[in-house]
Amino acid sequence: MPRSYKRRTNWGSTPLEEMERAAIDVKGGKSIRSVAKDRNIDRSTLRRYIKKKEVKEVKTVGYSGTVEAKRVFTEEVEKELADHIKKLADQFHGLTPNKCCELAFELAE
Repeated sequence: MPRSYKRRTNWGSTPLEEMERAAIDVKGGKSIRSVAKDRNIDRSTLRRYIKKKEVKEVKTVGYSGTVEAKRVFTEEVEKELADHIKKLADQFHGLTPNKCCELAFELAE
């Protein structure tokens, strides 16, 4: 019998417009907890959204966007590294995962 996943929380499933209205209510002086309860939004999600909004414009709701703070390479450097590794693999000089990590570390320095 196949397993079927049943979601247990509603984290990250709130539309962006609803989160925006809730953030405006919080900025207006209401507490995060009361706004979350009134609008039926998870308060952790609302708090995370408000923190992200303080830093920059938010395009999605949920965990996406937290990666940018830990980013080491720019998009073009990362693409260049990936292309180099793929080119080596095409020439039958494939790198092991550890060697790929070492190469990325050397490039980061």
